[in-house]
Amino acid sequence: MINSNDISVVVQGAIDKENTPKCLKSIRKYLPDAEIILSTWEGSDVSNLDYDVLVLNKDPGGYKHDFAIYNKSRSMNNFNRQLVSAQNGVFKANRKYCLKLRSDLELNNSNFIKYWDKFNKQNDEYKIFKHRVLCSSTYSRECSCQSGTGYPTPFHPSDFWFFGFTEDLKDYFCDCPIQTKEEASNWSFKCPNRCPYTTPLWRYAPEQSFCINWVKKYYPNIQFYDWSDWNSENIEFSNNILYNNFIFLDYEQSGIYSKKHKWAYENQDKIIGLITYNHFQEQYSQYCDNNYKINTQKKNYSYQLDKHWQKFITPLKSLNSWLSQIVSIIYYAFMVLITKWRK
Repeated sequence: MINSNDISVVVQGAIDKENTPKCLKSIRKYLPDAEIILSTWEGSDVSNLDYDVLVLNKDPGGYKHDFAIYNKSRSMNNFNRQLVSAQNGVFKANRKYCLKLRSDLELNNSNFIKYWDKFNKQNDEYKIFKHRVLCSSTYSRECSCQSGTGYPTPFHPSDFWFFGFTEDLKDYFCDCPIQTKEEASNWSFKCPNRCPYTTPLWRYAPEQSFCINWVKKYYPNIQFYDWSDWNSENIEFSNNILYNNFIFLDYEQSGIYSKKHKWAYENQDKIIGLITYNHFQEQYSQYCDNNYKINTQKKNYSYQLDKHWQKFITPLKSLNSWLSQIVSIIYYAFMVLITKWRK
């Protein structure tokens, strides 16, 4: 068993007025003795927020990145913001274990801890972490989804949350370099016709930026120039790295949820290319332990029932409010008539 007093929880990112207070409260509820490190921006309103250590970072800003030529719009690449808040928060962690969370996530339980020692077989040739790190299956990818091209996306574990030895998370985050404007906003691709997605012109997806820079520290000869530069060799190498160093958990296993990204959570099985918990087990069996018996996890039907019940009663809440107003109007109209009658 891992005790919460051995855990530093790093909550990183901008303060979300709705979700960050819920995030911090959920940590106190399910990891009551954990150290909470809030890593956000200078000038942020942190009043009435529950934390133990506050890290106020200078905002490095984001880069507006161009889309493909046929699409004249521009969007913001905030990777450097995520990098700075994650790095400086994890750097402050001094307990044995570390949970890195986005500031808009919420714990609904602490079930992720149960999976800490479930997948112990590893190929030493590809083992980097001292111990496997747990992470979210949401947006962990092997290839792009339906709205993309279906092309491979090597080195793409989700960056929503990570749980592992603090020394491992420091190793993962703290040496990653800041992106240059060229990398973040208007990159010239090695293979322009093989980009996993055809619109964002960044060198790597944010998730890939963390992972590939970490991998290159240990395998400096790996060839992966940008996210268009995939081939059978680096795809296979990526699989060996991912399935020998991480454990990918769905919401049903982790209990960590994002209201902001609820569509992705609720449609996990419908999104092509994601590394779900069931798929991770299949790959673990292939890459790490041929004797592993896959335990196919069914959906958490209580969670699904609650989700659909909430959708069902949402319009009824409006109806209830409307009926309440009607009753009030009838009541006060009746009282007006009674008053006039008495006169």
